[in-house]
Amino acid sequence: MSQTTAPNWVIFIHLSLLSSWVVPIPFLGVIVPLLIWQLGKARYPHFEPHGRNAMNWAISLTIYSIILPVTVVGLVLLPILMGLGLVFPVIAAVQASKGRLWQYPLALNILGTDPENLLRRTAIALLSLVVVPLGMLASSMYWLNSRSSWLTTLSPSQGTVTQILEQSGDDGDILYQPVIEFQDDSGETYRLSSLWWSSPPTYDKGESVAVLYPPTDPRRAIVNRWVDKWLPPTVATVISAVLVLFASIPSLVCVVLSRTAPEISRQSDV
Repeated sequence: MSQTTAPNWVIFIHLSLLSSWVVPIPFLGVIVPLLIWQLGKARYPHFEPHGRNAMNWAISLTIYSIILPVTVVGLVLLPILMGLGLVFPVIAAVQASKGRLWQYPLALNILGTDPENLLRRTAIALLSLVVVPLGMLASSMYWLNSRSSWLTTLSPSQGTVTQILEQSGDDGDILYQPVIEFQDDSGETYRLSSLWWSSPPTYDKGESVAVLYPPTDPRRAIVNRWVDKWLPPTVATVISAVLVLFASIPSLVCVVLSRTAPEISRQSDV
């Protein structure tokens, strides 16, 4: 083992925990040290405990970050946890440069010490990160289904833009929102506002607009266009699906490495 290369590896794996702070990609601070750990331990036997130590903290920090926001106390502690997420890897890297193994406080011993099952345990631990976004995805898909069923119960009507509301946006631009009047089947008049403010105005005053309304409660009417009907549940579904994908990536990386690591180890021995 090289006297200079190995210390560089152990320093680098601790600093790689800060990857997500440098490049804001979800779970990058887990994936990068995981890859470095698997490549380094095949070459340098003494690198193994540093990699396992760093990964225990990376997984623990991610789990804490998901669990803490659920409670009010957790929201207060979350900024402190983020601060520790910045400070701890630096301390560990400094200690590693001196040839010492620094144990991360608050780190859960998720991976244990059995090298044959480390990747399997890592994969299982990281799968727990999928639970929250998976629940979000299920909720948003239920929202889409409920929205679809609700839209089939609406009655059509033709409304007229009677007023254009104005307000200043954050960047100083003027935003516009149309106010639309329409009548239900009984001839009673109702008013609705579009869900969205826009610049320039979506409609002109006096313009005719297609409207959908619930016969039992016309006050819940919406403009008959895709944005007003589908945008909120669609955005929620896409965002939650992307979060599920990103949350699954670290675990999938572990599965792939569990199959390739033995081959890498054999090649390094040769």
